[in-house]
Parts: sequence; structure tokens; C-alpha cells
Amino acid sequence: MEIKYRIAHSIPGRLRLIIPALSDKNDYLNIEHMFSALNGIKKVRIEPIIHSMVIEYEPHSISRNVILRYISLFFRQTQFDPLDRLMVQVTPDIRKDFLRSLGAGCLILIAYLRKGISPVPDFFDYAAVISTAYTVLSHGENKMRHPDVITGIISMFSLGPQNILKVAMVTWAVNVLEIFNDMRRSQRLL
Repeated sequence: MEIKYRIAHSIPGRLRLIIPALSDKNDYLNIEHMFSALNGIKKVRIEPIIHSMVIEYEPHSISRNVILRYISLFFRQTQFDPLDRLMVQVTPDIRKDFLRSLGAGCLILIAYLRKGISPVPDFFDYAAVISTAYTVLSHGENKMRHPDVITGIISMFSLGPQNILKVAMVTWAVNVLEIFNDMRRSQRLL
């Protein structure tokens, strides 16, 4: 997914963008010089208080779409993300899926460890099931055809509602495999 920005106005030769990622920057002059060095761009001005970037360009030398691609690439590559070093080629959507799945896995682990303390379902059991369901249903486009959703439905019927934590664990495991498959596929596309 590309970096989010909003086009405040666009006329041939002049473009104003509102870019929230500018709040993470403090080297505005270097950014202005870098974009000004592109062929066809006459002037770049950043207004940090309102997170705005004004670009004056020659429409016959460079198109608006090319400029927007450069903006997206620059701010996407320079976004701060603690997983950047581990997951260099992974899209932000897959990172979110991975982090949600990691959280659900931690809750499942805590719920299983607490099972020895009390066999009665408690907060962690419900939290693990709900977070697993959210993780599975928020991942991907066609929800009902995903392997993790299908696995959850089948294991619910085969294991029964009294084993809901086991259902959550099986569904979560399939979700993790699917996320790793998405990571591998996205790296091949880059």
C-alpha cells in the first residue's frame, strides 16, 4: 500500500500535497533540494506546520502522476517502522497482518498457560478467541474463501464449542502460514 497523502490542489505546473509523514521529518531543505533536482521540477517548498509540499513543475517535462509516484516511493521508503530491518520487502498491509497475528498468538499462549490454573474460561480465553477471529477476518480480500476462515469453521464443528481455545489455535496457525505465504508472494512481485 502506498503512503497516504491528499492532493490539496492540482493545476498544470503546480501541485500542493498534504503529507502527514512530513511530521516525522526535520530535514526539509534536503527533501526540497532532492525533489528540485528531478528533471522538470522547478521549485519545491515544504510548509512543515501544515504538512504541506508545494511542487512547481513543467508539465511537458514531467507528469503529475510521475511526481506522485516519486512522493509515494520516498515517503514509503523513509517511513519509520521498527520492522524495517527484518521485513525489508514486505508491504505495510502484510506487516499489520503479521503484528495482529503475533498479538493473537501471544494471547493464545497466555490462555493455554493459564488453563492449568483454572479450567473455567476466563478473560484470556475470550480475548484469545476474539483476537484470533479479528486477525483472521481482517486479513485478505475475499474473507470466506481464505484457508484460515475455512479452517476455523471446520474445526469449530469438529472440535466443538467446548474446545474453542483449540479452535483458535488451529485457526491462528493456518493464518500464520497464510501470512508467510503472502510475504513470499509479495517479495516475488517486487
